[in-house]
Amino acid sequence: MKKLFIIAILSISCFTVKAQVKFGFKAAPQLSFNRFQSTGDTYEIESNGSSLKLLLGPTFDFPFRDNHYFSTGLFFSSKQAAFQASNVNTNRVEEESYDLQYLQVPLTLKLFTEEIGLDKKIYFQFGTTADFRLQGIISDDNLLNQVDFFDFTALLATGLEYRLGINTRIYAGFYYNRGFLNAVKETNIDEEWRLNNDTLGLELGVTF
Repeated sequence: MKKLFIIAILSISCFTVKAQVKFGFKAAPQLSFNRFQSTGDTYEIESNGSSLKLLLGPTFDFPFRDNHYFSTGLFFSSKQAAFQASNVNTNRVEEESYDLQYLQVPLTLKLFTEEIGLDKKIYFQFGTTADFRLQGIISDDNLLNQVDFFDFTALLATGLEYRLGINTRIYAGFYYNRGFLNAVKETNIDEEWRLNNDTLGLELGVTF
């Protein structure tokens, strides 16, 4: 996993040398929640609430037209997998909750309006993210055994940017990540489960 992180940093660093880039940093408290489905007849499974997690890391914005950017980054993103499983045969209810950690690489377009006030612009961001698991689940005692190494999500965001100087800008906004792939790799029961991870966050950032 360390090799993957180093390769990702070197790849983006090499690209930034050849192109004009706006470098920044973003931090975001985010609510992590799940969508669960079961294909079996033994358990009825449902999400068990949400949890406050964290996303943070550097951002890289590459301009290709006025107010149009290709936006990426390298984020540490923590999520949860929390569910309640009811055995329809025994009426036994089991609850499990796990912390998941990912290296997230967004592949997005970031579009800005013209100034809506002195030094202020609204931005809209959309695209996808590739999420690589840093820490997952391996448990022989619980219902959920292991989560998958890779996730793929849709990203939508909007917010307000304020210019402090010639190159320095701060911004704040909201974003939503919707997971596309099944995060469940293996269970300890003879059923296939589907888990999708979603996050809703408040992002705060600065670019230089």
